[in-house]
Amino acid sequence: MGYKRRVATTPDAPASSAPLVTPLHRIALGRAGLDRDGVVTGVASIGAIAVLRALRAPGLVQVLTAVAGLGATLFFRDPHRSPADDDPSLTPVSVDDVLAASDGRVLAVEEVVDPRIGPHRWLRIATFLSVLDVHVNRVPIAGEVVAVQEHLGGFAMAQKEAAEHNVARYLTLATAHGPVVVAQRTGLIARRIVTRVHPGDRLATGQRYGLIRFGSRTDVHLPTGTATPLVRPGDRIRGGRTVIARFDPVDPVG
Repeated sequence: MGYKRRVATTPDAPASSAPLVTPLHRIALGRAGLDRDGVVTGVASIGAIAVLRALRAPGLVQVLTAVAGLGATLFFRDPHRSPADDDPSLTPVSVDDVLAASDGRVLAVEEVVDPRIGPHRWLRIATFLSVLDVHVNRVPIAGEVVAVQEHLGGFAMAQKEAAEHNVARYLTLATAHGPVVVAQRTGLIARRIVTRVHPGDRLATGQRYGLIRFGSRTDVHLPTGTATPLVRPGDRIRGGRTVIARFDPVDPVG
């Protein structure tokens, strides 16, 4: 297929006794908040402005630098979205509901075969994130991390077919409904994927687990024939809030 793969996974890692909580990755500002990477960006921007002032750079240069720094910092905003933000043991929705893994616009709702995650067919809901969207990624449904796989590739525009071969990181969850896979995919501008969970971690629905920097795409894969999609291409969705699919009820045996 033309892409390379690097796999970092330890499926046999022991499960933790409680959902993983990552409070140190977010600075709370009421219901608003900022990812810790945004704090670093903000400090760097302030430092750059201080240097320009010391060098007596033109006022316009200082203003443009301040605006660019503010924009870059706001990119890392991380608002409060679900009960899982306060207590990961809480279930914010029905156990059959699948939440959006990110903010953005739905690109496609389709059945696919992705050789990077095996020969089976999947219902894939792909979402495009512009640079104006919140880029924090969230767990679509509760489960245990089975694998984290990184795939090398290019940096095509996330809306294009060529983005199928972009750099991506696949998170596989073992859930009550079977395997669920979330792919963090780079785009033309996005060049860094951050994943803050590891095999063996138990995660709650809506819990934060990573982010992609500066425009990207997030794909949620569900086993085909097990869930009904509740969104369509073009819909605007919010990570940790919008129910994008619902697993079908299973008839009791016997």
